[in-house]
Amino acid sequence: QTSVAGSMVGVRLGLSEHIRDTNAILLLLLDEEDMGSITEASQRGRNLMEVIGDCGDEYRA
Repeated sequence: QTSVAGSMVGVRLGLSEHIRDTNAILLLLLDEEDMGSITEASQRGRNLMEVIGDCGDEYRA
């Protein structure tokens, strides 16, 4: 994978005191063992496109 997208749950507009802590995640480096664990876990999951289908228009930009 060339990139991983994520979302921030519980973000409160106007509160910025945790920006530095939040940005620390950008320094995270995954090694081969980490990537192997992610791949293994992903292969055990179900394909959500097959299970629930595509998202609705409300999630499209």
